[in-house]
Amino acid sequence: MRREKVFNTLELREKIIEKLQRMKVKRSEDFEVLSEVFNVEVLMQLYDMLRKGLLKEFNGEISSGKESKVFHAIAKGNVEVAVKIYLIVNTEIRRMMLKYIIGDKRFERVKSDSRSLVYTWARKEYANLSTMHEAGLPVPKPILVQKNILVMSFIGENGQRAPLLKELHELKNPRETYMEIINFIVKSRDEARLIHADLSEYNVMIWDGKPFIIDLSQAVPVTHPLAGEFLRRDVENINRFFMKRRWVSETIPVEEVVGDWLTYSS
Repeated sequence: MRREKVFNTLELREKIIEKLQRMKVKRSEDFEVLSEVFNVEVLMQLYDMLRKGLLKEFNGEISSGKESKVFHAIAKGNVEVAVKIYLIVNTEIRRMMLKYIIGDKRFERVKSDSRSLVYTWARKEYANLSTMHEAGLPVPKPILVQKNILVMSFIGENGQRAPLLKELHELKNPRETYMEIINFIVKSRDEARLIHADLSEYNVMIWDGKPFIIDLSQAVPVTHPLAGEFLRRDVENINRFFMKRRWVSETIPVEEVVGDWLTYSS
C-alpha cells in the first residue's frame, strides 16, 4: 500500500510538472532538482495560481535560506513579483520559529507540527508586511499568502533582485542609508508597533539608492516579552556593520534608539 501511494504521488507530481511546463514556467529543471521545495502540494498551488491568472510566469530561484526559497515570477498585468516558498522545517528551526510565535498573541494558537508551524510562519510574514506597508515603511508589498507560499512585490528589475547590503562594497550616501535604516527601526516600533527582531546586513536590500527591509516572518509586536531585547539587537547589528565597513564615523547610541521601552511596550 505504501509503495503504491508513493508511486501515485510521484506520478501526480510528474503530471503537474508537465502542465506547469506548458504554462510558461521557465527553468523547469528546478522542479527536478529542488524536490524539497516542489512537492505535490506546492506544485498544485503554483498550478492553481497560474490557471487562475494570478501568475503568468514562474521563473528561477533568486535567493535561498534554511527556512525558504524565493523565486521570480510575473503576475497579472505583467508585474514582477517574488514568490517565497517556505520549507517544511527540521526540529532546530521549529524551535527558532516558536521563539518568535510564542508571545505574539496574533499567532499563539498554532499546532506544533512542522506543517502547521510553517503555514503560520507564512501568514505571520504576510501580516507583518501588510502592517508595515500600510505604515509607509520600505518593505515589499504583500499580495497573497496561500499555505506555505507568499507572493509579494519584487525588489529589483528584469528578474534581477536588488543586492543585499552585505553584498555591496560601497554606498553612494552611506550616512544617509544608515539613518534611513535607523528611522525604519524607530518608525516600525512607533507606528507599525512591530520589531523586526532579526535585522542585519543580510535582510536589507538597496534599490535606487534606498534601503528596503525584507524577511519579516519573525517580526514581533512591541508587546512581545522579548521585544525590547530584539529591538536592542537590531540596532546593535546595524551599528556594528556600518562601523565595520567604515561607512560612518559614529553611530546613534543604542540607548537613544531604544529609549524608555515601557513607553512602547505598554
